[in-house]
Amino acid sequence: MLIILCLCVGVAFLIVGSKIMLEGIKDIGSRYNYSSLTIGITLVAFGTSIPELLVSLKAMSLGYSDIVIFNVIGSNIINILLILGVCSILNTLKITSNTVKKELPLTLVATALFIFLALDDLYKVKANNIISRYDALILIVFFVIYLILMGKNILKKKDSEYYYNPKYSLGYGVGLSIIGFCMIFAGSFFTVDMAYKLSEIGANLKLISVGLIAFSTSIPELTTCMHLIKSKKDDMVIGNILGSNIFNICVVLGVPIIIYGDLNVNSMSIVDIINFILAAIILYIFAPIRSRIGKFEGIIMIIVLLIYYGFVLWEGLGL
Repeated sequence: MLIILCLCVGVAFLIVGSKIMLEGIKDIGSRYNYSSLTIGITLVAFGTSIPELLVSLKAMSLGYSDIVIFNVIGSNIINILLILGVCSILNTLKITSNTVKKELPLTLVATALFIFLALDDLYKVKANNIISRYDALILIVFFVIYLILMGKNILKKKDSEYYYNPKYSLGYGVGLSIIGFCMIFAGSFFTVDMAYKLSEIGANLKLISVGLIAFSTSIPELTTCMHLIKSKKDDMVIGNILGSNIFNICVVLGVPIIIYGDLNVNSMSIVDIINFILAAIILYIFAPIRSRIGKFEGIIMIIVLLIYYGFVLWEGLGL
């Protein structure tokens, strides 16, 4: 019970810390007159992925490779299938042509790049599936390329009619960001340590990672997107999710590997891989057809998500 209580405390720190940090980040970004699309693709998208990054850094430092890989897989699947699925059911999401032509293809490329780098046995006989420091460097380079391509949006001050208005002083905004970051940092320690302790007494580490940890670290994206659809800022909802997923693949995986060494990904099953790819492909297929994602598409996303987590639960409980 003590382990579960500590795990809940860690999750709570991740959630509350993310909310506080994002409030500070958005306020700071608004002072430079960045549009909602720019803030969504950069500041908020990367800010909501900080929990995933700190959890992965902590897990990698302790050698818990399963937590690292399934945190990323679970978070990306949840971001698209759950968060966009729920948001599109509640309110049809309009997708701009710029998103269809740039952000979506880049997300698909990042997903394919991850699979190619992770599954060495696809092109090497009896190879051990690892993501090496060299692979991680490729992911980081791709992320830099992504930032450069998105730089045009950052320079365009009027690419959207929606803007944030600063609510706090600059010092207060910076203070919120620091406090939130420290809470996330502490929460990542609690969450990773307690998750592994649960696995030592019989709990399935993959189930904990792809379920509880991935969902907890994705709550900032969910709460942010729910707020945005109420404000009818569809461009920022999509930008937040796509930016977060690319950040997860390239940085949340890349940085810990560069610091701590190779990551073994042999624990990934074919079902994990298929659903990881399918989540990106579903969005890529739906978006260009009607330039929007509505209830029908959202329901399909939720169904695919439930099927995948049904499998994870079945596998984790050894049924």
